[in-house]
Amino acid sequence: MKPSSNNHCVAFLFLTGFVSLLGQVILLRELNVAFFGIELLYALAFSIWLTGTALGALAGKRTYVPGYTVITMLFILSGLLLPADLTFIRCLHSVFGGVPGAFLPFDRQMIALTAALLPFSIVMGLLFQWCARSYTAAGGTLAKAYAVECFGSLTGGAASSLFLFAGMQNFQITLLCSAACFLTVFMLIKRKRTRIAAGFIAVLLVVLSFFCAKSVDDLITSAGFGRRVESTDTPYSRVTVAALDDQVSVFEDNALVYESETTDAEEFVQLASLQSSNPDKVLVLGGGFKGIVEELNRLPVSAIDYVDYNSKMIEFITAHLPPKRQAALSSPRVHMIFMDPRSWLRKNLKYDLILTGMPEPSSAQNSRFYTVEFFREIASCLNANGIFSFRIPSAENFWTPVLKKRNASIYKSLKSVFANVIVLPGASNIFIASNDPLTTDTRLLTERLLSRNLNNKLVIPQYVTYLYTNDRYDEINKMLNDGAAILNTDIRPVCYQYTVAIWLSKFFPQAALWNFTLPDTLRKPVYKFIAGLILVLVILAGRKWLTFRRSLIVFLAGFQGMVLELVLLLNYQMQNGILFGNIGVLLMAFMAGLSLGAWMVNKHRNKLTGIILIISSILICLLFGYLLSTGNICGFGLTFLSLAVAGFITSGLFAWAASTNAADQNAMISPLYAADLLGGVIGAVLANFMFIPMLGLAETAEWMAGVGGFLVFCL
Repeated sequence: MKPSSNNHCVAFLFLTGFVSLLGQVILLRELNVAFFGIELLYALAFSIWLTGTALGALAGKRTYVPGYTVITMLFILSGLLLPADLTFIRCLHSVFGGVPGAFLPFDRQMIALTAALLPFSIVMGLLFQWCARSYTAAGGTLAKAYAVECFGSLTGGAASSLFLFAGMQNFQITLLCSAACFLTVFMLIKRKRTRIAAGFIAVLLVVLSFFCAKSVDDLITSAGFGRRVESTDTPYSRVTVAALDDQVSVFEDNALVYESETTDAEEFVQLASLQSSNPDKVLVLGGGFKGIVEELNRLPVSAIDYVDYNSKMIEFITAHLPPKRQAALSSPRVHMIFMDPRSWLRKNLKYDLILTGMPEPSSAQNSRFYTVEFFREIASCLNANGIFSFRIPSAENFWTPVLKKRNASIYKSLKSVFANVIVLPGASNIFIASNDPLTTDTRLLTERLLSRNLNNKLVIPQYVTYLYTNDRYDEINKMLNDGAAILNTDIRPVCYQYTVAIWLSKFFPQAALWNFTLPDTLRKPVYKFIAGLILVLVILAGRKWLTFRRSLIVFLAGFQGMVLELVLLLNYQMQNGILFGNIGVLLMAFMAGLSLGAWMVNKHRNKLTGIILIISSILICLLFGYLLSTGNICGFGLTFLSLAVAGFITSGLFAWAASTNAADQNAMISPLYAADLLGGVIGAVLANFMFIPMLGLAETAEWMAGVGGFLVFCL
């Protein structure tokens, strides 16, 4: 049965976009947790998602026009797949025989990613194709269908973030998304029995989401851990707590960040504080619950400001901590502040000792606490003889070349701000910096330690002497003074490229020897000219085929749009540290641009429109590159606007290619939509594994102006 009116088609397209983006955000959040918060996952996940959507868009005959009864069956399938996918992702390690807390072998990771994303994404691609065919058969255009679907995606992105910030868990959101699929069937299908069944399931899912979700959620999560746990989703990450007797283990995005029985906090706090003869006012940036605040309370300090960006995480964890840790956090000397640590530093308050308890720079969210700009903000908040310290996991006996480069990059960035830096060896390296002279006199250090009359488990005079006098101390300081090391900055987070290599070296040991630095010779204009000339010749060779030309325009637009989207998202995370919760709203901005661009260009289908769009794409990329290099794209508002503009240009080119001299709209749906998605796939992979690691964010955006230049030859 065919749609009885164009209204059905519009509703189908809108709901396709809504379910597709909301489902995508749900699955990306789950996969981010399942793979321990490694952001490289986003590139691989985006690629698999877009590939599956492209396969769905290409499936079937181009002349087939489905009825809405068939389309509703796909909505039913989507409603069933999504919660099944979530359960599968949370149990990935058990399903593939993994060890809790350890990465799966690389091949199993890729199989797991594909199995989690491909079925749902294929259904979404097929759903758009069929809805668009029904819409064009009823007299609409492909550009309008694309605009409506993007508007639905916009709404889905907004809903994903609103739900999370309202305190709803990802599992609850999953049930509501599935309910929306069955509600679509209830509203738009005419068969009475099917309507009743779909309506009943929709109501049941809504009831479950509000009354039973927490217990089921913890049950599914516990199955993935192999033991009883409690977890909660915050705007920044998923936090999980496992307790056994007096021992408490805390996991953030499934990665162990703290367990209550270690001496890590004692080692870090006591060794750093020994460099100050009388630390009085102290600032702790993140990680205070890991015992840092408790250790500081043992020192004769008058005030401790503890700043953490994730209030929900702290509240959740504190309720599970041992009584001593709870008492330390509620001490009258402790002033707890919930805001972004870098925003707090911009208040320029003065401290004697600043400790950073942030995780290692294995992601953009964490790398922003190891850049030159961050260290400058720290220096502005220290008193004349103030001390700054942080620690990063390393290796005690052997540093691979890539680990050496990462540590040297951080050391060089720190040295560019502070006159004096000491690095203490160990499984974790403790960095201590000051613009006042630091001491390596073990006699003085042990005197200070003894005068504090502390009953330490690890940091005793003999241990202090050992750390400053053993051969590793001199050895690692020589390795850190690597003249070839690159500064880690907000705009060029080189630690991100080392993360790529360190992560891959877990599965491919030779990756530890890779060099991600682009040779200066390849930056010369002659090489850029040769690469551009080759692509121009390919474009000119295919100009005589109209379908090829259209598909190439859409491919390049999709490629450019995806790279810009990832650059802007990564920059936002570097500047603000919050992506887990805001990813839905930011994707909504891109989708809003996609919807508006397709809608407006559909009304102005001429060659002049294409010329304006291509010139605009070149200028926008150059503008983004400049704004990124100067640090002017940093807040939510400007990032939102930039993503919307990038989306507008991308969909505008899609709509222009689809509408110009195109008599058969139906025949273009599959090839153009697939070309758009394929461009996105290749853009996601190259951006994450080549452009951003080698060029940095600003230069990557500028290179995308060259992609806009190639579009001129497609006119």
